[in-house]
Amino acid sequence: MMAAIGSVLAMPAAGWLISKLGSLSILIGSTLGFCLTLLLIAESNTVLTLSLALLFYGAMGGSMDVAMNTHAVMLEKRYQRHIMSSFHALFSLGGMAGSGLGGWVASHAVLARTHFWFSGIALAAMSILAFRWLPLPSASEDAEKAESGGTITWSVPLGALALLAFSIMLVEGAIADWSAIYLRTSVLTGPGLAALGYAVFSAAMAGGRLTGDYLTGKLGRAHLVCYGALLAAAGLVFVLLFGNAAWALVGFSCAGAGLATIIPNTFAATGNIEGSAPGPSLAVVTTAGYIGFLAGPPLIGFVAQLSTIRSALWILVVLTGLSAFASISMKGTSPLRKML
Repeated sequence: MMAAIGSVLAMPAAGWLISKLGSLSILIGSTLGFCLTLLLIAESNTVLTLSLALLFYGAMGGSMDVAMNTHAVMLEKRYQRHIMSSFHALFSLGGMAGSGLGGWVASHAVLARTHFWFSGIALAAMSILAFRWLPLPSASEDAEKAESGGTITWSVPLGALALLAFSIMLVEGAIADWSAIYLRTSVLTGPGLAALGYAVFSAAMAGGRLTGDYLTGKLGRAHLVCYGALLAAAGLVFVLLFGNAAWALVGFSCAGAGLATIIPNTFAATGNIEGSAPGPSLAVVTTAGYIGFLAGPPLIGFVAQLSTIRSALWILVVLTGLSAFASISMKGTSPLRKML
């Protein structure tokens, strides 16, 4: 839990620091700090030192999350076109690549200490190389101040977007932890096929995010989130109603495709709430989403303990379906308004 605690504590602080120092400074600092934490984890040889290293790891990761999304929102405004979903697609692809590389390293019996040192140094080198392209395109002084400064303005749209992020990331977290167990115990598949459930979900999510910017431009942010939530809910209904592996895999694919663009558009909409600074606003919504991601697996486990895992997973259908109505909070939050 130390990494999770670090993230939840650091996200609001990162939002405040971004409003004071700008997203670029926090992004560079937290990225280098994140690389350093891998070295600290590698050298931890007691429970206390490992716990402290993981606390710092979570804090740097949470700060990076808020800073990257804030920077992406500002870049989207400068470019005057939808690009947020593509950034999140690269996050999904990076996660898949990291899992594959980690599995390959583990299969070759590389020491964990060696693995973390190499990963930390390699990530630091790649990050430093990328820093040269991070500065935003030029904008007027007034536009710069409006984007990066100011304070948070509490409003109904901000609350609705925070609730949307909480619900959708709760669903994502629950699917990540429980899809294989559901297929193994309720659908009675083999272990290999059970693992395929989350694999097809992740692949569909990555594919959906790659096309998300185009679809956002065509349908509009609110409509795409509404349709995506309904598609995901329908997919989960397929998973739970039909007791065979084929339909379950189709359902998980639909769920991944439907959920794919919701979080990117939620973050983009948060950064465009009129009168509220992007950094602090994104800190609120990102923290709410991360809490949901952490709460999903134990919530499903608790309800499954009282009834069955199939019954527990119906919670995800309800949350996803209700999220379709929260999309109304995205109206009027397009980044394609001309800057003053």
